[in-house]
Amino acid sequence: MFERSDSTTPFRPGTRLASAGVVLIAAAMPAIAETGTQDQADADGVPVIYPVPMRGQMGTDIHPSAYEAIVEDVKKVQPDLVVFMLESADINNVFYLRDDDRAESGLGLLGEYRELVGSLRDDLAAYPQVIWVEDSVGFGSLMALSWPTMYMKPNARLWGLQNVSSMAGGWSDPDVAAKMMAAWTGIGKGFLQKGGYPLELGEAMMRPEYQLSASFEGRDVTWKLDTNGHWVVDSSDKEVTNLRAELAEDLGVCAGLAENLDDVAFLSGWREYRLNESGQKLIEDYVEDWRRTYDRTKEWMRDAQQAESRAGGDDTVRYLGKAKNDYERVIAAMRQYPAVENRWKREGVNRMQLEIYVEQLKEQILGIRRGGRGGGGGMSGGRGGGLSPGG
Repeated sequence: MFERSDSTTPFRPGTRLASAGVVLIAAAMPAIAETGTQDQADADGVPVIYPVPMRGQMGTDIHPSAYEAIVEDVKKVQPDLVVFMLESADINNVFYLRDDDRAESGLGLLGEYRELVGSLRDDLAAYPQVIWVEDSVGFGSLMALSWPTMYMKPNARLWGLQNVSSMAGGWSDPDVAAKMMAAWTGIGKGFLQKGGYPLELGEAMMRPEYQLSASFEGRDVTWKLDTNGHWVVDSSDKEVTNLRAELAEDLGVCAGLAENLDDVAFLSGWREYRLNESGQKLIEDYVEDWRRTYDRTKEWMRDAQQAESRAGGDDTVRYLGKAKNDYERVIAAMRQYPAVENRWKREGVNRMQLEIYVEQLKEQILGIRRGGRGGGGGMSGGRGGGLSPGG
């Protein structure tokens, strides 16, 4: 589990970016000023900001394997501030269109997300970090709540953590269901512990049966899972708590509103800065590469299934051999990009299944060559049975 951040108690609200453009630095910001090292700036004394995109699907575009190179590059660049830019929304803002691609919704890989947060927060602990939420609906909100200093775009959402509690569903035994709910939401609250946010907020954002209110004593906030606080944040016991940027700022969850990186820099205490974009290039290249590879695996899978369907008579060995080679290409792609394997898992096919099936094909081909009988089928659901996507 995550360890609780030292900066979590008491929880204090951030300050608002005034409409006249006067910025008051949020309460959390002195930590950045203290840990920031001006000697890391360029020779001309201008601080270096290193933006890191977290955009797209949780579990594929945003995955630990994508950020291994980021960790090494940050250590080489030694920036004054690392800005993680989060934009991951399972649903768009225009609800009535209902045009969201369900294949692009986030994957419930909480262990891998916990690994990613641990790597970025701990391995790069020497470098001041903030997260800037451009929009987050779904598991991405766990990432947002894993950093003590969060900024949000003025129209950003911090929604979707009902996905965590929904992972505990499907159990008929009430005792088992309760234990599963406690287990999954416990993992979810670990992300808030890492960021130093109140666990009551996590409970309300993950579990619809809880309400949420807040009471203020000076700059300190006391949270309650009911409506007895001074400020009722969520009075419903049917839906989870969701926060938009303005409300998140008023409650101190968000340290300030930032329309762009200039605003993030200004809130961090800098009127000028130099941008290092090598991290953006690394992530953009990764996303392009894995998605291109995934498209190729779909072609290889179709080719393999077609080859199996044609296997028969004197051509059996030739077509089964082609199918085997295509499946092996898919396996190699899954090993190279865990994102590819994660997308295929959603289709009902994982790497272990494919590896077992390839071994069966090898045995079948060897048996035919030794004078036995063989047949087609397999992944395509033909004569030989075997696996099929979605099965």
